Amino acid sequence: YGFPSNNFAIASNPQAAEYAYIGGKMHAVLTVDHVSTSGRDTSLGAYAAVIGQIHARTNEPLKIFYRKLPNHEYGSIFWTYETNARKETGNYEHRTDIKHDVFGAYNLTKASNAPADGVKLGELISYDVDVQGDVMHLTFKKGLGTEAEVVKTFDINLAEGKYQGNQYDEGYANEGDYM
Repeated sequence: YGFPSNNFAIASNPQAAEYAYIGGKMHAVLTVDHVSTSGRDTSLGAYAAVIGQIHARTNEPLKIFYRKLPNHEYGSIFWTYETNARKETGNYEHRTDIKHDVFGAYNLTKASNAPADGVKLGELISYDVDVQGDVMHLTFKKGLGTEAEVVKTFDINLAEGKYQGNQYDEGYANEGDYM
């Protein structure tokens, strides 16, 4: 985590001027060639790889996963927003990950059908994370450069808190972040 000079803040952070940047960008073009091959299929991290994330002091406002079950031809890409339920306000035990499907679905098990809109191991994908002001813009692509290219976008205000009605989410206006 380190010092503010090594990290970025969102615009509404009262100490934003102390940070190296206001906002930040992360871009990746990649293939996922392997995932873990053990675990309970009902566990989010089983048969998965984290392919990108933003850290804050005690949690991650963004974590991007690729997950492919062993009996499925296609895997799923999804991202999570971890609510910022802070220790300082006594809410830390209430933090939770809010999941967002991109391609496929996060909650598949071995008994589920493979996602028809999923991503194969070795398939070229990309994502862009662009934090401008207080808003995190996410763009995901598969089928890059083909007529079948699929683009999905998401936007989330990191400062507001109460994301999707979560009463304990305090937002990230008072946090420093790094990618």
